[in-house]
Amino acid sequence: MSRLIAVILFSFTSIAGFSQADSIAPFLKTKQLPDFTLTNTDFKDFNQTILNRSKSTIIMLFNPECDHCQDQVKLFIATPQVVKNAQIVLSSVETQEKNKEFYDKFHLEKYPFIHLGKEYAYFFGGYYRPSTIPFIAIYNPKKQLVFFSHGPASKAQVVDALNSKKVPIK
Repeated sequence: MSRLIAVILFSFTSIAGFSQADSIAPFLKTKQLPDFTLTNTDFKDFNQTILNRSKSTIIMLFNPECDHCQDQVKLFIATPQVVKNAQIVLSSVETQEKNKEFYDKFHLEKYPFIHLGKEYAYFFGGYYRPSTIPFIAIYNPKKQLVFFSHGPASKAQVVDALNSKKVPIK
């Protein structure tokens, strides 16, 4: 009987241990800009190879109809440090029609440092495990994670993350 109880207890502690290990999102394990493929509003695929290696990268998971997401894009566009020192990848799982409306509404063609794409593979959702949108991850030019936010980020947080002396997240 005690042997059966020991086996049951071992099983439960093993299961609990495995589920705790999985609670850490993969981006917090690697802390590196991941490889990805998105499809832009012209239905052309692009990936991380289009990114400028001398600039920071902002990845934002968003919904084109989300007010907080729209406000975040407005903040990015209005922040000189973002325009000068960063490139932005906007990733959505919404329809291409909704993404195109968003692209047109914000005149993103004027901002060559912003890349908007639909994610067909749903990679980012599993990689970042966002609890809300927008989800923002900022990587330095060495592609090391320096900031992330489940929800909107303030101008001060974004500017601080883009500071070239910012230490990567350990």
